[in-house]
Amino acid sequence: MRLILGALAVMVVSWIWSVGFYVLSPVPYWTMSKTLDDRAAGAALLEHFPESGTYILPGRMSGDEIRNEMRANGPVATVYIDRDGAPMSSPLKISLGVVQGLVIGLTLGVAMLMLNRYTTKYWNHVAICTTVGLAYSAYPRVADIVFSDFPQGYQWLMIFSDFVSFVLMIMVMAWFTRPRPA
Repeated sequence: MRLILGALAVMVVSWIWSVGFYVLSPVPYWTMSKTLDDRAAGAALLEHFPESGTYILPGRMSGDEIRNEMRANGPVATVYIDRDGAPMSSPLKISLGVVQGLVIGLTLGVAMLMLNRYTTKYWNHVAICTTVGLAYSAYPRVADIVFSDFPQGYQWLMIFSDFVSFVLMIMVMAWFTRPRPA
């Protein structure tokens, strides 16, 4: 029962963090650039990208000459496009977010119950899982900087956001899965 309650609490805490950081705070948007005209940029995207999906410029099918030229002189880009638009929130997105929060909470809970064999202290659970959380938060984002030319500022901001969110979830689940006094 504590595992289920912990997973629900993890879901709520991660939702509160996300709303606070991404909706109420201006901080994430400090690392993003603005277009001169969103409608004109959108029209250009629709003109050049035939369907919804992910595009990388220069693309692998462009040939060596075009790839070398664009890698040297620009532009390089990764474009995620949904030609039909995407509502800010929908029942499907909300449902998937709930499932995601519950799965993360349950996964953390199971890991912490396994840790109870080796340590029963709350802060040990937090420290061990936080170490794993740092690797989880940094690996894909730093790889994007190194291998995919994603903007550094945005990626460092995402590492911060992911890590804080993960630590908050760890602290909540560690409280729910701590051994009961004998």
